[in-house]
Amino acid sequence: MLAREIQSNWRVLETATHISKLAATSPVQKSKGRAIDGKYSHNDRVSLAVKSRVGSRYVLFTDISRFYHSIYTHSIPWALHTKAKAKTNKKFTLLGNKLDFLIRQGQDGQTIGIPIGPDTSLVLAELIMNKCDESLLTKSSSVKGHRFIDDYELSFKTRTEAEEAFHQLETCLSDYELALNPKKTKVIELPSALESNWVRELKNFSFRSSVKSQAYDLEDYFSYVFEISKANKDEPVLQFAIARLRSVTIHSNNWDLFQRLILLCIAPEPATLPYALEQIISRINLGMPPLSNEIQDVLKSLIETHAPLKHSSEVANALWGCLVLQLKITGKSVDLFSQCDDSCIALLALDCRSKGLLTKTLDTTLWESFMNASGLYDEHWLLAYEANYKGWLPNPGGIDFVATDVNFSYLKANGVYFYDESLTSSRDDNQVPMPTIPSSFIPTSYQSF
Repeated sequence: MLAREIQSNWRVLETATHISKLAATSPVQKSKGRAIDGKYSHNDRVSLAVKSRVGSRYVLFTDISRFYHSIYTHSIPWALHTKAKAKTNKKFTLLGNKLDFLIRQGQDGQTIGIPIGPDTSLVLAELIMNKCDESLLTKSSSVKGHRFIDDYELSFKTRTEAEEAFHQLETCLSDYELALNPKKTKVIELPSALESNWVRELKNFSFRSSVKSQAYDLEDYFSYVFEISKANKDEPVLQFAIARLRSVTIHSNNWDLFQRLILLCIAPEPATLPYALEQIISRINLGMPPLSNEIQDVLKSLIETHAPLKHSSEVANALWGCLVLQLKITGKSVDLFSQCDDSCIALLALDCRSKGLLTKTLDTTLWESFMNASGLYDEHWLLAYEANYKGWLPNPGGIDFVATDVNFSYLKANGVYFYDESLTSSRDDNQVPMPTIPSSFIPTSYQSF
């Protein structure tokens, strides 16, 4: 309903999200990839910086603390209609009130925070941020620069101007219940590097083609990566370093070394797992054999470390890796993720069970408690519907509660599902089951959904 409301009022929202000359991520409808994405990609940051820094001496870098998590949904109508009008008119005659209501209905009525990821969230976020930018530019017309989502780079002739703009921006954001992150705020004097030194150095690192030389280069590369990762703990060094290897052709004699070096990144930084799986699986698609036992040990360790801490992403990504590579999951891990109160983990685990990857019986007691009519309308709706649709969990009392629900029965009758088993199904009995990964793939979510 939220997506439909945005689509129906796209002309109004497009205008409202393109008023700021600072906004690099104003939403644009796309014919390929995402339905709606930012006007510029992160690859354009350097060219935008070159343009905005001309004639400037200082640059202000800052961003918003917990941006999507902290957006106040009532600020949506404030941005679209002004705060004064929105506070006096609470009716759905105002588009902003409709959007506010629908985003809250999608998250149990919460007014703080909007979902991270959906295209709709980019539109709503830019609606608010364009107004903040406009307010800043009204107070300081000389500001040059750009903003990617909530991340600002602003250029000035003097340090005083930069510091004043920071305080002005704080005031503008506070009108929408947002706050800048002091830990990520700094003013630097130009000239300054257009991108981090480590990014530039990793981009320029070259790998030789002969077996021994490439092996030495891989070892040197990862030694350097681990060193700069420790020196830049707040930067995604390991993720970038692994992704940078997409274009490198690995000699078959160095394949085991390559896998082990990538696997070294996962325990200290679990966020690298999707990137590591991409590197390994894309080459398995070309016929190279995986180090199954070692990968299995790494994924097992991730599950056993993060499941008790309720770190859902880490556990879900590990389970997906086991599914794709057909790796067995042992007793302790099974016991731990069976207690995870998370629909994505539950569905991945149930898929593992259906494919015979679990070495012991899966305890589904917790998940079965969500298999009822009320479960379709709370945070576990995905599990309640999907496990019913696929027959992975039993119906209470043998009655199909989905078939008797006026809304979800329509989805089921029309063959609608949300978890695609084919993305972890074998294309060929002699190949490791994994879909071909496009070269532009950037892991952002669980790939079975």
